[in-house]
Amino acid sequence: MIQHSRVVQWLVTGLVVTVTLLVVLFLGWLRVHHLSQAFLQQEAQRQRAALERIVTTAEDTLKGATPWVGRDCSEVNSSLQATGSLSPYFRSIWLVSHGKMYCSSVIRSNDAIDMPLPTELVPLLTGTREMFVAGTPYVRNAPALALFVPTSATDGVLGFVDGVYLTESLHSVKTAELAWTAMTIGRVSLTSEGPKLESVGIATRGAQVTLDSDHFSTSLAGSPALTRSLIAGQAPVFLAFGGTIALLLGILTFRHLGPAQFMRRKIAVGIKRNEFKVYYQPVMELATGRCAGAEALMRWHHPDAGLVRPDAFIPIAESNGLIIDLTRSLLKQIRNDVARGALPQGFHIAINLAERHLRDTTIVHDIERIYGSLNHTYPMIAEITERYVIRDTAAARNVMAELQRHGIETALDDFGAENNSIGYLKRYDFNYLKIDKEFLPVTEADTVTRNICDSIIHLAERLDMTVVAEGVENEMQANYLRARHVTYAQGYLFARPIAFDELVQFAIAHPIRGLTAVSPVPATVAPLPPRKAS
Repeated sequence: MIQHSRVVQWLVTGLVVTVTLLVVLFLGWLRVHHLSQAFLQQEAQRQRAALERIVTTAEDTLKGATPWVGRDCSEVNSSLQATGSLSPYFRSIWLVSHGKMYCSSVIRSNDAIDMPLPTELVPLLTGTREMFVAGTPYVRNAPALALFVPTSATDGVLGFVDGVYLTESLHSVKTAELAWTAMTIGRVSLTSEGPKLESVGIATRGAQVTLDSDHFSTSLAGSPALTRSLIAGQAPVFLAFGGTIALLLGILTFRHLGPAQFMRRKIAVGIKRNEFKVYYQPVMELATGRCAGAEALMRWHHPDAGLVRPDAFIPIAESNGLIIDLTRSLLKQIRNDVARGALPQGFHIAINLAERHLRDTTIVHDIERIYGSLNHTYPMIAEITERYVIRDTAAARNVMAELQRHGIETALDDFGAENNSIGYLKRYDFNYLKIDKEFLPVTEADTVTRNICDSIIHLAERLDMTVVAEGVENEMQANYLRARHVTYAQGYLFARPIAFDELVQFAIAHPIRGLTAVSPVPATVAPLPPRKAS
């Protein structure tokens, strides 16, 4: 018997569920990361806009003072002081001429100042327009942003934006969701953590978002509170989604690896590898003792499990649609066997049809295409068991009518085994009625079974149906059937299912009187022409 491993089934199902949950959780983490980045990007844009307003306002103020450059300090001092006092953000504004600071908004004197430009500010004269400084003239150890608007190579307006305003702006943007914010110019940064300058490598370490502007760049990083809040918001959704998906995939995997699906895959592989072989159970004519035909039965020669019982694979093949491919394999093997011409002419071959065959005329086309004109020499009989529940009665009647129109007679198999017996006889036209072995008397004293069997035989005679008895196992049953003029019988009394070569020898040993074996028929045969059913 082909073994199915429950351990493998559970292990693979558990692995699928675990991997699914991990994938969903990973997707959830990516979602949290995406939302975090979107939030930080939005906050960085808000921070950049706030800082740009400060720098742009200060720069515009300095541009307004450019007409005063080069004029005597006594002429513009009052205007410069008013501008420095009334304009926001400034610590001081200076006029620069020939590389020297000569007039200031914080000195209330009309006298000119002769103050060389501090060394750290010299880059302002060579193209740099803004820079952070650790202190300003008269205010040491207090960071500021130096802005320079040139009017010539050595002249211009210099302004110092107080670092307090920038720090407060950075701090105002920072919320519980942000760990820190920073403003960077060159290699120096000012952060929200205090009015002091730091190296950019230290100040912006761990930055998650950095945005550039014309004057500076701004950076920030999210806090653990941001991650926790996003996880709290997304976790229920992803856990519910992941749990549902994992459960569904687990169920599908468990079913896919279940015994039925396991067997389905094995059957499909077995069909491709030609592991299914045909055996024939002889059907005897009781009146003469001749072998009049045989019922073709499938046997599975599995390479590992050996010979597999039909009841272990036929129902699974029927429920999964593989019965169509299995029947085609059966027909091809029957064709190859009987085309050798070793059997007596008129020897009939019976095949079993499943409920799936009765839904459309595929089986009719398959028989016509594969078996073809061999049906003239070796008539085929299609057996339909009443154990099947036929879902589409109209389609089944059409298939049976097509079979008989193409010369394929039909038999009702296992008669009496289910509750559909009389209903099937009423709805469908059968040529043969096969009595189930359960209704054959076991002993001479088995009067109840005899009466039931007598009734079935009488019913078949009234309906002009040929009777075939199944499961005949002893001479008492054979004599009982002969006495009631039953035409055919099959069972272990006569022969078990045998290979084709043995069937040929059996048929020769139980010959048809007056007939001989026919010459071989080519394996490639013509389609069936219509012929009237007997």
